[in-house]
Amino acid sequence: MKYLPHVLIVLLSSAPALLAQSASEQPKSLAEIASESKKQKSQGKIVITDDNHQPDKPLIPDVFSGGIDNIDEILKAIDNYRSTHNLQETQDVLHTWYDKHDALLANAIEQNRRIEQRERDRQLGYSASDAQPRNGQEYVEMQRIELASRRDDLKRKQENGLLSARIQQAFNRVRVQMKQKYGMNVDWLKIRCGNGNCSY
Repeated sequence: MKYLPHVLIVLLSSAPALLAQSASEQPKSLAEIASESKKQKSQGKIVITDDNHQPDKPLIPDVFSGGIDNIDEILKAIDNYRSTHNLQETQDVLHTWYDKHDALLANAIEQNRRIEQRERDRQLGYSASDAQPRNGQEYVEMQRIELASRRDDLKRKQENGLLSARIQQAFNRVRVQMKQKYGMNVDWLKIRCGNGNCSY
């Protein structure tokens, strides 16, 4: 019994620490969780401005498909790149640009071939759908859809034709400049046929 007061003193002196520990183990209220989450979010914010975010620009600009052409801008970009790089590096960058636009040209030509085939099928009375209208309302709706499809085809065909012509013109002028100005071998820079202005 003589040790009892000492035990009580030890227990009483450690009580505040035990109470604090048990309080910290208590589950947090929703308000506390929301408050902490808000603090963490506000600390992690990054503000994007023109100073710290600039989208990557291609070394050689893409060919414009609408509006005025930008072939002079493309040739100037090639000149600027060539002024600080050797001929092989210039050809590598030019090849990447060419591959991208050759794929666009191939896609535009193929789309127009499919559109022209649909036009021929329509003239021969073929339809994309074998469904027959069951009443006058369905007939009107099918005619409306067909008309909209023809308008879309015509618009797409015109856009593809303009893009094809622009890419072919750009390829042709780039070929001439690279061969005459830099003596570059441009046999690989071929121009797909789409409207007669081509090399294969």
